[in-house]
Amino acid sequence: MRLYEAGGPDVLRYESETVGEPAAGQLRIRQEAIGVNYVDTYFRSGRFPLPSYPAVIGGEGAGVVEAVGPGVDSPKVGDRIGYYFALGAYAEVRLLSATDAIPLPDDLSSTAAASLLANGLTAWGRLHRVHAVRPGDLIVVTGATGGVGSLLATWAQHLGATVITPVAGESRVEAARALGLKHVVVAGTGQLAEAVGDGADVLYDLVGRATFAEAVAALRDGGTVDLIGTASGEPDVDTAALTSRKIRITRSSTGDHLPDQATLLTASTELFQAWRDGVFGTRQIRTYPLSQAGQAHRDLEAGIPEAAAVLLP
Repeated sequence: MRLYEAGGPDVLRYESETVGEPAAGQLRIRQEAIGVNYVDTYFRSGRFPLPSYPAVIGGEGAGVVEAVGPGVDSPKVGDRIGYYFALGAYAEVRLLSATDAIPLPDDLSSTAAASLLANGLTAWGRLHRVHAVRPGDLIVVTGATGGVGSLLATWAQHLGATVITPVAGESRVEAARALGLKHVVVAGTGQLAEAVGDGADVLYDLVGRATFAEAVAALRDGGTVDLIGTASGEPDVDTAALTSRKIRITRSSTGDHLPDQATLLTASTELFQAWRDGVFGTRQIRTYPLSQAGQAHRDLEAGIPEAAAVLLP
């Protein structure tokens, strides 16, 4: 799926190309599944500018190595691998740096891997690097029914934290509880302040403007605000007020927490084990043919799929 300019979903064009041999340090991957993430719509629309056009977007996928370039000892031809952020994913066959490859366990399908890696590794970085979650921590997660939020909230709960999840309305309460989340409140009703009592240790914020003021007010002095997403727009952050309360503000990318291949492999191993242990419950996956990537984007932007979106080449 190639685009020649920024714009709406219709700029995605389904075309053919011949993929050449991998260069030094590269793999050629025949993909079996491609993750669709909201950030993909930003690259498509131009909100996040691409280096040049024509371009192929998408950063997450899983498949089988069909050729390796000079200097690559691992992985080998025939190995199953995934990756979490390397532009060029919306394709049947692609080239990939060998250092981006994550070995996939036999019990994890490519479709499941493509729905899990980017969101799951983002959650791992927040739970192990931004704030090392421990039993007894009191945590607020906004956007807990979304891709990153659902993994982060359930994983934090599994690690022993008490996780409070404010949702937009009564209609979202059941969706949060279906994930196994135990402390679901409705934003804007006063339930959040009542639930946190003396204040939460950490706010993982994926919503932004709509709930930010209420969620920050629920933090204890000396707590942490981790700005992850802005589903409702950029929040109004009163830095001076937060500083006066000794509240730490962080904003980082997933890559900041995975600085080398050793850390990436450690994080992915822990992610796969959490999935294997049922920490995330039964995750729903909505699949589309690669040729219908535009429709996947329309559904994502409309908030239609209550599931992870995956393209199948």
